[in-house]
This record gives sequence, C-alpha cells and structure tokens, in this order.
Amino acid sequence: MTDSTDEDSPDCRSCGDPVGPSSEQRVVTSVEDAETVYRHFCSDDCREQWESSNSA
Repeated sequence: MTDSTDEDSPDCRSCGDPVGPSSEQRVVTSVEDAETVYRHFCSDDCREQWESSNSA
C-alpha cells in the first residue's frame, strides 16, 4: 500500500470527512459490474452507520 497525501485522500462514505491514514480507517471492497469498488470510512462507527442505512 502506498502513502497518500491529504490532497488525494478519499472522503468518508458516511460523514464526508477526508479519510486520512490512521488505525481507525476502514475500506470496504466489492465488485460491481465487473469493476472493483472501494468505499472508504474514517472509523468503524461510520462504516456501521453506512451499512445499516444501506440494509434498510
């Protein structure tokens, strides 16, 4: 994995804050329409909130 800078940090899919390198960062990977999709989250709480809102 390569280091990223603040300029290319993805935004959290749940809260929209920039996801910086930290031990709290989470990435959910899936394949959609034969392409890999990465969803970045700044914490487990944001990931869980996003998952619960998409399962309804």
